[in-house]
Amino acid sequence: MKRPRTKTKPDISFTAKSDCGLLECVKSELVGFKAGKIKSFLRHRQISVDGIATTKFDYPVKKGQLITIRQTPVPERHGPAPEIIYEDDWLIAINKPAGLLTVATDREKEKTAYRLLKDEGREGRIFVVHRLDRDTSGVLLFAKSREIRDMLQSSWEETVRREYLAICEGVFEQKRGRCDTMLRETSTHLVYSSPFGGKRAITNYEVIRDNGLYSLVRVWIETGRKNQIRVHLSELGHPVVGDKKYGAKGDPLGRLGLHASLLGITHPVTKTSLVLEAKPDRKFRLPARPHSQE
Repeated sequence: MKRPRTKTKPDISFTAKSDCGLLECVKSELVGFKAGKIKSFLRHRQISVDGIATTKFDYPVKKGQLITIRQTPVPERHGPAPEIIYEDDWLIAINKPAGLLTVATDREKEKTAYRLLKDEGREGRIFVVHRLDRDTSGVLLFAKSREIRDMLQSSWEETVRREYLAICEGVFEQKRGRCDTMLRETSTHLVYSSPFGGKRAITNYEVIRDNGLYSLVRVWIETGRKNQIRVHLSELGHPVVGDKKYGAKGDPLGRLGLHASLLGITHPVTKTSLVLEAKPDRKFRLPARPHSQE
């Protein structure tokens, strides 16, 4: 016996007539719907304002904004909603958690930053502007059109400002420095500095503080080579914690100790300076010293 198909109900769209909270706005427009039904729509991310889905009853709505209600439930999410740190008509930036791919690979198609953003129920396409390593957290920028993405990428290395926080093994003798080397990659995808040519990579660093065993370091890069921060810090004798690929001895944070804390660009449309910042999660801190070593 065949199971009956779930009928797809048409979306409901209307323009807000005044400034108010989202729940109040929807109730005043959909007088035939019970309050419980409208709240259910909100809980299940079926209501969006100008294409942005929300669960907040008091989400501020401005007169003239388009409100859309999906009467058919939104498909199941592929993970928790990403933290959106900036959004306008052309760009959207998130604070990517560690362990999440930027885009799909042959092995992983669904659990990516790109997919989680699409799960938000937003209309239109989004385009990856740059990437972060799977195990690196922090600022990740997307464009809302191919043209904006291409504008940013065409002058990315020349105009972008990128800063990171790194938790490294050991105590730096030189508290501030600069690494300027040529990087090459082995057939097993291990990156290293070579005196025989390669791609130039420049990494600057400054120690913020240490606890005798580990150091918190501010890093800013002038190039965006694969694994360059991890390689340079390892070659200084202070690998990023959790980075066994480049010589780390332990994994005290349960994750790679690298976070993209700041991304500065020239806005492709307004031409103003735009600085995007993301705070690391609460677990991202200097590991405690063992009692036997205090």
